[in-house]
Amino acid sequence: MNLPVTNPVVKNVPLEKIDVPKLFTELCEKNFEGYSYLTILGKYGFEESILILSKGKVIGSMFLIAGHDIELYGKDAMALCLNCYGSNNGILNLFGLSEDQTKLISLFNDKINHTINIVDKKKNFLFKDLKYKESELDDLLKDKIKEEKTKKQILNELNLNDLLRE
Repeated sequence: MNLPVTNPVVKNVPLEKIDVPKLFTELCEKNFEGYSYLTILGKYGFEESILILSKGKVIGSMFLIAGHDIELYGKDAMALCLNCYGSNNGILNLFGLSEDQTKLISLFNDKINHTINIVDKKKNFLFKDLKYKESELDDLLKDKIKEEKTKKQILNELNLNDLLRE
């Protein structure tokens, strides 16, 4: 999916230099229209988190790991996208859009649609106390990651332990 990059609000800023809760609180208060694009280096390679923001809500999400052909959208992507914000080794970009642009993105890419309030009525904050958890991806990638076995492990599996020289 192609997203407009004409109005950068935050460009290539290291995540460790940003107070994520404060940033998203301000975006919520200003009824920001646009999207955040975060790239981090996780356990399995580069992870990309894209959140479409509109009037104090996250209205869409995409999560990608290009090296493993992982593409998740909407509700399936949301938890992994938020997990990325718990990391401290990412690069954040934030792009402003018009209200019409966010509506069109949502309309023509319905698989990304999943709405969550950044701050709900009980004052619960979506970006509060996030910690990056490598384990979030383990189940998702268990079939795609092949563990290389040592010669010793292979011989053990074949019950040929006595062929090993000690």
